[in-house]
Amino acid sequence: MPIRKTHRYWVHLAVWMALVLIYIFPVLKTNFASPFGQRWVLIRYFLYGVLNFNLFYVLVFYAFPQYRQKGLWRTTGLVAAVLLASCGIKYGVGLIFPDEILQKAIAFIGFKKTYFTFWGYFRICLQTGIFVALGAYAYYVFLMWRAGDKESRRLELEAAAAGKQFAQMQLSTSLLLRKLKAIKSMLENESKREGEGAASILQLSELLRYMLYDKGVKLDKAPLDKELYYFNIYLKLHNQLFPRQQVSLRMTGPASGRYVTPLLLQTAAEKLLARQDDGMPVVLKLDIGEDALELSSTAPEPFLKRLARLIPGYGDFRSFKTPLYGGPV
Repeated sequence: MPIRKTHRYWVHLAVWMALVLIYIFPVLKTNFASPFGQRWVLIRYFLYGVLNFNLFYVLVFYAFPQYRQKGLWRTTGLVAAVLLASCGIKYGVGLIFPDEILQKAIAFIGFKKTYFTFWGYFRICLQTGIFVALGAYAYYVFLMWRAGDKESRRLELEAAAAGKQFAQMQLSTSLLLRKLKAIKSMLENESKREGEGAASILQLSELLRYMLYDKGVKLDKAPLDKELYYFNIYLKLHNQLFPRQQVSLRMTGPASGRYVTPLLLQTAAEKLLARQDDGMPVVLKLDIGEDALELSSTAPEPFLKRLARLIPGYGDFRSFKTPLYGGPV
C-alpha cells in the first residue's frame, strides 16, 4: 500500500477508535474491576469496532468510487457483496469468541447458555452493516463535495490569474501599439527607413516575443535581470522613436536572484513619462531593495501639473513600487 494511503488509513482508524472509546467509556469504567467484563467490552466493542471501521473504509475509498467506472448497478452489487462478506467475517470471529459475541444473554451459574444461530446473528450483523454503509456513503459524499469545492476554488484562482495577465498584456500591447504608430511615421522618412526604422522594428519584435512567448511572463513571475534586459530595450526603442524626450535609467541595488511580476516596468515608465514635457530629457531612477523595487522620475515636474496636484481628487502618479520574490513560485 502506498505511504500516503497507509497514512490515510491509520488517521481514519485513530479517529474512529477514539469515537468508539468515548462511546463505551462508561461501560468500560463500570466493568473495570471484572476480568470477564473487561474481556466482554474489549472484544464486543473494540474488536468489532475495528471490523466495522474496515467495512467503512473499504466502502468509502474502494467500493463507492467504482460508480464512475462500473455504473450504478454493478457498484450496488459490489457494496452488497462487501456487506455480506463483512457479516460472514463477523460470524467467524464470533465462533472464536462465542461467549462474548454469540451468547444471547449472560447466563447465571447453573443455567444453560443460549447462542445465536447463524441466520439470527447474520440479521443483526446485516442491520449494523447497513447503518455503517449509510454513514460511509454520507462521508463519501462529503469528500466528493470537498474535492469539488477545492477544484472550483482552483479554477477561480486560475481564472483570476488569467484575467489579470490578460489585462496586463492588453495594457502593454496598447503601449507597444503607440510605439508601432511612431515606427510607421519613421518608415515614411526614407532617410531613417533603413537605419533607425529597421532597428526599431527588430526591438519591437523582440519585445513582442518576450510578451507573448516567454515562460516567465506566462507564469506571472520573471527573473528581474531578464525583465531589466527587456526594459532597457523598451527604453532604447522609446529614445529612437521620440528623440526629443531622451530617457536614461539609473539603477541601484542587485538584480540577480530576484523575481518580479513581468511587464509592469514598461507600464509604469509610460505613466511617468506622460507627466514630463516631450522636449526635456528624463532620468528614471530604479531602486532595488530587499523585498521590493521602486521606479521614479528625477525630472522636474511641469508647472501646470504642479498646479493640478493642488486640485482635490487629482490622480497623480509620481512613483511605482512592486514586490520582489525569492523564487518563480
